[in-house]
Amino acid sequence: MQIADGKATPDGDGAVIDKDLQRVVNGLWQAGAEAIAINGQRLSPTSAIRHAGSAITVNYTSLSQPYVIDAIGDPDTLPSRFAQTTSGAAWLAVQRHFNMRFDFTTSEALRLPATDMVKLRSAKARKG
Repeated sequence: MQIADGKATPDGDGAVIDKDLQRVVNGLWQAGAEAIAINGQRLSPTSAIRHAGSAITVNYTSLSQPYVIDAIGDPDTLPSRFAQTTSGAAWLAVQRHFNMRFDFTTSEALRLPATDMVKLRSAKARKG
């Protein structure tokens, strides 16, 4: 899937922001994606998608447009299941309203880069 800014407005609306990418990623996880990467940055449970200056960062790496989101999942059901999630429906509404570029394509084979998992240093069981 590719995502890019829509038509620019004087007040800055129409630009893809970090929350848009977070929304898309959350919708993909909810739809059954098994692994996700944005512009080659593999996501893990500790990944951060943030706005930093004029860029969006993933895993503290600045990204540029278009944002290419690769997701491993069932190519026959992932697109429709994504659209049925709350996050997917919200993203699609934003995309249509601001005329953002959004291309969803499927493939029979996809390889994603490995991720550097942060090692858990300490944890405590939560009571009750």
